[in-house]
Amino acid sequence: MSRRPTSQASPTSVVILGADAVLAALPATSVQLAHACQALGYDMAFPATWGDELVAEGCLRHLATTEKDPAIFAACPYVIDRLTRAGGELVPQMIVLAAPPVATARYLRAAFAQRTVHITYIGSCPSADDPSLDARLEPGVFLDALAERGIVLSDLPEFFESVLPPDRRRYRSLPGGAPAPEQLAADDPRRAFVELEGEDFLVELAQRLVTRQHALIDVSIAAGCACAGTVRGARATLVALEPPRAHGPVVDPRISIDLAPGESADRAVAEAHAATVAHESSPPPSPNAVRAVRAPAPPAVRHGAAAPVPRAFAAHRALAKRRERAPEVHPTTTYSTRPRPKSPPAGPVIPLATERPAFAPPAPHTPPPPPKMRSAPADRPPVAPTNC
Repeated sequence: MSRRPTSQASPTSVVILGADAVLAALPATSVQLAHACQALGYDMAFPATWGDELVAEGCLRHLATTEKDPAIFAACPYVIDRLTRAGGELVPQMIVLAAPPVATARYLRAAFAQRTVHITYIGSCPSADDPSLDARLEPGVFLDALAERGIVLSDLPEFFESVLPPDRRRYRSLPGGAPAPEQLAADDPRRAFVELEGEDFLVELAQRLVTRQHALIDVSIAAGCACAGTVRGARATLVALEPPRAHGPVVDPRISIDLAPGESADRAVAEAHAATVAHESSPPPSPNAVRAVRAPAPPAVRHGAAAPVPRAFAAHRALAKRRERAPEVHPTTTYSTRPRPKSPPAGPVIPLATERPAFAPPAPHTPPPPPKMRSAPADRPPVAPTNC
């Protein structure tokens, strides 16, 4: 089977079906969507998986020629904008490529180089402003156009008759253009494929950059890439809806295209890199820089009536002036550790008495005897006490 786009008639108006358009049209199949595009007047519908294959091949080729540990896959304008918003520090680690819809459009123009082709992209990828695309339709607008024409997707056939459809299988890629883990391991068994999800993916990305993990990091889903499915689990849903993987390349390897990013993405990367270079070239501030402290200006002299000076202040000021004119000279003082000789006393010497009386303890104190109490006569009985 030829991998070149073929049809019964020369296509002049073709359409590229994005991944988000396939998800928006569920439960309709991709074949029914292709029939709906033909009902709207398009000659042929091509899947965006061709662009995924081209981008994945370019990423693998880039990894084979450069050593980046880790490497960040960046083929979506949302990813490029998110990673370069704060500066260009991550630019050396990024593999910046064209978005899958742009790669598909460039491939179709190279394949139909002898014909005039009008290419319309159905999807929400912001890379649709590339000159390779002539028009773009949002998935909601496309479904509304089908409803206005009375085209019901569920009534359309689920297979092609007498028409050779474009091959929708994958060989090297995942939705969004990242290389499949099997293809990555086939080229470099030591390199792992890491897919980051969630709002805090920048924190995990910074940790993996610090540890210098030998991996290819994909943040497409976390950044909101429409070609990868936008929400968690959409990439697996897209893979489940597609045919089994091919055993060889799906696109024609004889057709070479430019996988450089679009003008807006290229401009964002260049501006971020220039800002980083300008910041690195500026002299760093001294870590121990001392700010120059200006001496405070002396207070202004007030010229007014002379106030009386206190006597104590006047005397202290006069003493200070005298000391300035004739400083006081103190004699040199010497210190010695020898005991000083005692000089004899000037007056008569009174000898101390060596004989002292012996110590006599004081006599114990005897208390006086208590006074005798008078007793009643023997012939008189004792008087009984009375209660008052």
